[in-house]
Amino acid sequence: MLAVFAKHITPRLIYVLDFCFKEKGYDYVIVANEEDWTANEESTLNYSDLQLDCDYAIEPLGLLTENTIDPLLKLEKISNKLALRGDTDPLSVIFYILSRYEEYQPHEKDVHGRFTAEQSSQKILNVLKDPVCDQIVQKLWRKLGLNYQDVKERFELVPSFDIDVAWAYKHRPFWRKVGAFSKGKITERIAVLLKKRKDPYDTYGKIMEVSSKLERIISFAPVSDYGKWDKNISHKNEAYRSLIRGLNSSGGMGLHPGYQSHLHPEIIKEEKRRIEEILGHEMNKSRFHFLRMELPKSYQVMISLGFNKDYSMGYADHIGFRAGTSFPFHFFDLEKNKAYDYLIFPFAYLDSAFKDYMKLSPEEALEEVEELMLKVKDVGGLFMCIWHNHSINDKGEWENWAQVLDKTVEWGREA
Repeated sequence: MLAVFAKHITPRLIYVLDFCFKEKGYDYVIVANEEDWTANEESTLNYSDLQLDCDYAIEPLGLLTENTIDPLLKLEKISNKLALRGDTDPLSVIFYILSRYEEYQPHEKDVHGRFTAEQSSQKILNVLKDPVCDQIVQKLWRKLGLNYQDVKERFELVPSFDIDVAWAYKHRPFWRKVGAFSKGKITERIAVLLKKRKDPYDTYGKIMEVSSKLERIISFAPVSDYGKWDKNISHKNEAYRSLIRGLNSSGGMGLHPGYQSHLHPEIIKEEKRRIEEILGHEMNKSRFHFLRMELPKSYQVMISLGFNKDYSMGYADHIGFRAGTSFPFHFFDLEKNKAYDYLIFPFAYLDSAFKDYMKLSPEEALEEVEELMLKVKDVGGLFMCIWHNHSINDKGEWENWAQVLDKTVEWGREA
């Protein structure tokens, strides 16, 4: 067990220590009274300005004893170390990044109301593609003389698939089929509707193949009403309902709340009811469509509706580690200064970030994936990525992109 000395036991301190140690299988105890401090535990950490006998000492910045949000607090680099207010206190740095502190500060939003990678202090400091919180934790374990090997061996790859539009041509209402003919590809549409050609978005055999090679995958399906940004098949369509049940049996299923549901709990509540009715069991996992989320409001809405797992933590416009970690971690609401039993699963890359935002070729994307995965393997994290059923068909704009998924799976299975 690790003994930690700290003058003040606060929600922020407990949150960081849980992430660094408890959630990685190593328990700790906090001692706040100097008279009770002894250095006879297996390892000892002094998180104070006192001179105590210990294995490692960190002088606190003070951020973990605060209970308000500093609108001017910014991440910086000092001698190649991440810092805040000119101080390299690693526990405070972890808290700042992990809690998404900067997303509570004034910032501009994109057209979809999102905090973008371009505004991220990690992107600005050129560390977005590093799981910096995990790397800091690993170094901390070594300084304390702890064996990190067991954590490192936990590495796992979990691909995920968003089914934004289940089929390109099939199972659409008559009015959508008629309107679709004005958009071109008439020969292909007719061939699919006459069952002479496979629907180009029907890549579910590929998804099943990936599932058979790994311990787990997860898919996310929308059951929202039709709209400008919600063009999924009707949740009443029996073929779509059957698909949702099949994907649930082949790795797991989460709700993909519709674009229009953003900060509208009554809409998400109805979508939750729909997918639970389809699956026949409670739904507690979700990923926001378009990754459209706003902290802390989006998570508070989901918590109020009974969700306890989120898979939206990453950027649409860049690859890397939005919260500085590859490990699942709990949500900390800075406005309430409180941690919640709401687990966030971060992802390392989104398929369209490579192609549409970073303008990379499949070959260039492969180099990025390999680099990201090596970093996650080194810290023993969870490597999650997001694909869509339409992006792995190797056709049209996605030609040659399926190999990126294939290599991700291949590299993820290697020891």
